[in-house]
Parts: sequence; C-alpha cells; structure tokens
Amino acid sequence: MADEIPMVEPNPSVSFFSGPLRFFQTISEEAYLIRNLVQRDIKSRYSRSMIGFGWTFLEPLLLSIVYYALFTILAGTPDPLYPLHVITGVIVWGHFGKSLQASVGSLTKGKNLIKQVYFPREILAISPVLAQLWISCTALLAVIPVMLYLDVSPNVQIFWMIPLGLFLSTILALGIGMLVAPLNAISEDVQHLFRFIVRAGFFVSPVMWTYEMAASRASGGWLDAILLNPMVAPITLVRKGLDGSEFTIPPEFLAYSTIFAFGSLFLGIAVFKKWEAKVVKYL
Repeated sequence: MADEIPMVEPNPSVSFFSGPLRFFQTISEEAYLIRNLVQRDIKSRYSRSMIGFGWTFLEPLLLSIVYYALFTILAGTPDPLYPLHVITGVIVWGHFGKSLQASVGSLTKGKNLIKQVYFPREILAISPVLAQLWISCTALLAVIPVMLYLDVSPNVQIFWMIPLGLFLSTILALGIGMLVAPLNAISEDVQHLFRFIVRAGFFVSPVMWTYEMAASRASGGWLDAILLNPMVAPITLVRKGLDGSEFTIPPEFLAYSTIFAFGSLFLGIAVFKKWEAKVVKYL
C-alpha cells in the first residue's frame, strides 16, 4: 500500500514571539503584492468621484474651516497660528483613525479573498494603512497655502519631526488594529466599537487644541493624564515640524509614546499571527 501523503497546514499557527519575525519576512517577500494592493486601494478610493484625488486636499480643508469657525466662536483662541494647528490636527488624526479602522476590519473586509486562496493575511492589514499613509502625506500639501497666508516658515526640524510623527501614528494604528482584528473576525461589534473610539478620541486628542493650550489650563496630575494619550506627541511633532516652534512636551512623554507605539505593534503582530489562522472559520 502506497504511503499516504501527509497533509500540510497552509497557514500553521506560529508561536507568540516568532510572529513579529514572520511578519517582517512577509513584508520583504511579498513587497510586490503589497505595492499592488496599495496602488489598488489608492486608485479605488476616489474612482467614482468627479473631483477624484482633489478630495485629498478638500476634505481636510473643509473640515478645518468648519472646526476653526466653531471653536473660534466658542473658545475665542488668541493663537494666530490656530488655523494651521487645526488643519494639521485634522490630517494627522484622520490618518490615525482611518488606518486604525482599516486594520481592525482587515480580515472581515478580505474574507472573500481569504476563502479563495491562501496568502499571508497580514497583508490585508498592511496595505490599507500604507495607502492611507500616502494619502495623508499628500493631504499635508494642503497646509502650504495656510502657511503662506500666516507667513510661517519652517526650519530644519521639519525633516525629522513630521516623518517621526507620522511614523509613530502609523505603527500605533497598525498595532492596535492587528491586535483586535482576529476578535473582529468573530464579532464585528469590535469594529463598531472602534468607530466610536475614533470619534470620541477626536475630542480627547490635540486636534482642536494644542499641548500648549492644555498646559496653560491643566497642571500636575491632570496634564500628565492628558499626556498619557499616545497620540499627543505624534500630532504635536507634526505641528512643530510645520510651524518651526520648539517641541515642549517633556522627553519622557515622547519616549512613552514611542514605546507605546512600538509595543502595540509588537503585541498586535504577535496576536494576529497567533490567532488569524484559527478565526478565519468565523468569516
């Protein structure tokens, strides 16, 4: 009797600590596929729109005008750079929120493809986040007319503060999203919950307010509690990179945000690689 051919599991579960290593191997090995998916996501974003990619600039500009008018009437902020701070906060928070929601729903959105063919499923979380990063970087060009109007001239810190702020917000969104994506495959209530979290986070993050505004109104433990929000430092980094002013957040809280972002990414990858093969049956 001929020997039976052993069955090989196409997507074997990996150990908790080997997951991140496998993740970065996948990025290297599947770079071509990831690039194609990113291009597809970008092209499909506004494919049926007459304005097309113009919405990349119009959306943050229009939102910023509304928020600026509303908060100026209510709060009466005297900061002459407030319009620049508003549009910067809208763009960076929008990048984080959309990236987070895309990675949370990555398995459920790609369920038809998952059922047809095997491929590294973390690609479904990576590609929309990278597509959103490209769109957000493009959207930042919308701040140029605002800077010209306000006569703002950035300095050399623009070359490291903006990339660092966007990088931290990107890996934070990807890490948290991959952490809960397997749970969302079991129950899409998770995705609805995170949609609420993104909306609520808009108000408790420095989108319509700045770190300096918080520091002038809060002190001691209250200010420390505000700085525990890991998005305070990334948004402030991008703002300071654009307006050229000093980054005044204490170094320990910048270190905290950095560690939080990298820790979320490591934990998210490990959990995703550990459980994604087991939860696809719920899709």
